[in-house]
Amino acid sequence: MSAPADLEFPATLTAAWGFPPGTTIIRAEQGTNNQTFMLRQGGLRFVLRVSQTQTAAQVGAEHRILRRLRQAGLPFQVPEPVAAPSGDTVIETAAGPATVCRWIPGVRPDLTGQTALERFGRAAGLLGEAMLGVPPEDGLGDWRGNPLTHPAVPHFGALCRQLRAAGISAERVARLDAVARRVEQEWPAGGGALPTQVIHGDLAASNVLVDEDTGEVSGLLDFEFAGVGFLVQDMMAALFFSGALETRDWQLRTAAFLRGYASVRPLDAAEADALPRLLLARAVGSALSRAGRWLNGKAQLGEVTDRIRKLEDTTHWLDANSGKLRSLAAAGGHG
Repeated sequence: MSAPADLEFPATLTAAWGFPPGTTIIRAEQGTNNQTFMLRQGGLRFVLRVSQTQTAAQVGAEHRILRRLRQAGLPFQVPEPVAAPSGDTVIETAAGPATVCRWIPGVRPDLTGQTALERFGRAAGLLGEAMLGVPPEDGLGDWRGNPLTHPAVPHFGALCRQLRAAGISAERVARLDAVARRVEQEWPAGGGALPTQVIHGDLAASNVLVDEDTGEVSGLLDFEFAGVGFLVQDMMAALFFSGALETRDWQLRTAAFLRGYASVRPLDAAEADALPRLLLARAVGSALSRAGRWLNGKAQLGEVTDRIRKLEDTTHWLDANSGKLRSLAAAGGHG
C-alpha cells in the first residue's frame, strides 16, 4: 500500500493517483458510508471514494468482485477501479481506504413505469447470474444470519428501552418488538432450500443508473456490501426499494419487475414462498440500521421513527397481500 494521504487536502490524495495540479475536485453529496468526490481532468471524469466502514482488505475484495463482473459481458457497467502509479487500487488514509473509479454516465431511474421496472428486474437477474462464479471467500460478509443480529445494535432489548426513553411511544416500540420477534422466529425458515452465492447486498434503486435518452440500465454501483447470501435476497431488495409495492396498482408494477427478472432466471418454488418473509426481514433490518446510526449520533430520532413506520406499513401490507405476492413470484410475473 502507498503511504496514507491527508484528506484535509483532497488534491494531495488525487496526486497519489498521478492526477495533475488543476484537476477539478467537487465534493459529491455525502453518503451514509462514504465520502465521495467528483474529479474532472480534461474531458475525463472519475469518482474518488473514501470508505468510512471498510478496511483496505475489504475494499480489495470488492475490487476482485468488480474485476470478475467487468469480464462477464454484462450489458451495463460496474465501477472500474483505477490503479495509482504504485499499482495499488486502494490507498489507506486516516479517514479510511480511498479508491478512484472511472465515472459511469447515467441518471437515477424513474421507476414509476412498468417498462423501467421490467428493465430493473432484468438487470437484477443478469447481475445474479454474473456473480454466480464469485468465490464465497471474496464476499465481504454473510447476509444469511439472524436479522436481529445487527452490528450497529448490539442488544435489541436495550435498543427498545432507549427508543422508549427518547420519546417514541410505548405502542410503537411494542409493535417494533413484536414484528422483530416474528422475523426472528421465522428466520431462516426454508433457508436450506434457497440457492446461495455472493450477492450485491444493497441492490436499491439508488445504486442504479440508466441512460438518460433510452432508459436502459447503464450501471450498477456500490458493491461494498457484497457478501454470501440467498440469491433471492438481491431480487427482494430491488423490489422492496423500487416502490412497486407501495401503489394501488402494485400487482401490475410488481409483475413487470418479476417478468424482467424471470427473463434471466425464474424464481424456484422455495424462493417464491420465502419472498414475504424476506421482505419483512429487510424492513426490520432497515429500521435497525437507522437505529444503530442514531445510537452512534449519526442520525436523528425522527429518521428512526420513519423507518419503524415503514416497517409497520410493510407488516400490514404483507398480512393482506402475501398470498398474491407468492403467486405472482411463482408465475414469474405472468397470470
